[in-house]
Amino acid sequence: MFYRRSTLVLLLALIFLSFFGTLSLSAWMFPDNYDWRYRVISSLLSPRDNPRHYWLAASGLALTAVLMLPFAEHLRRHLQSIAPRMAKMSAAAFTVGIVALISACFVVPQHVHETFEIRRLHELLGRTAAGCFAVAMLCGCWCAWNGRAQNSTAATLFWIWSLVTVLPLIGLLGSEALLLLTRLEPWWAGSIRNALRHSVFWHLGFWEWTGAVAIFAFFCAAVFLMPSQANVKS
Repeated sequence: MFYRRSTLVLLLALIFLSFFGTLSLSAWMFPDNYDWRYRVISSLLSPRDNPRHYWLAASGLALTAVLMLPFAEHLRRHLQSIAPRMAKMSAAAFTVGIVALISACFVVPQHVHETFEIRRLHELLGRTAAGCFAVAMLCGCWCAWNGRAQNSTAATLFWIWSLVTVLPLIGLLGSEALLLLTRLEPWWAGSIRNALRHSVFWHLGFWEWTGAVAIFAFFCAAVFLMPSQANVKS
């Protein structure tokens, strides 16, 4: 199915409203002072932490995931003329990530009771979604890199996509690596933790919101920089 640019622009606006709008409203009505730099998005979806308005955040996030589905096909159609397999992999990864994200919205964030014999199913689904989105965006970067010699648009896409993909990944992986080191080697990594524990770069919440902005920017670049007509490779 071919989506016109005007349709995709409308979807972008709806994604912005459904994600940033509903989550911001839910954060504003959060019982405690919600600081996006330090608290994870799952706090907004938790009946324990946000008993009155968790449904608002969950509904907005699920709607956002549904609205993202057409972009997977949009990217596949435009990138398959450069690298068919990588384009299909990118679309598939986006689709799996979207399904995992929708599922995470219906699983209560908690650590007490098991769901399908999994203690932290919500966290597992959230990490699966994040990992799939990262793979999909990296595949898109690879396609743009291979197509840069054909036209300047692909080169521009590569630099923009790389910026919004690689930098957040480096920050997130670096933060997770330091956190793991403090648990495995506390005797020498403790000083690192003490130095960074009050920094926003140490907290997962900061990187979750940064990643959300990065995905939105990735889609914006795909809509406004890619040609209106896809060059479909037979």
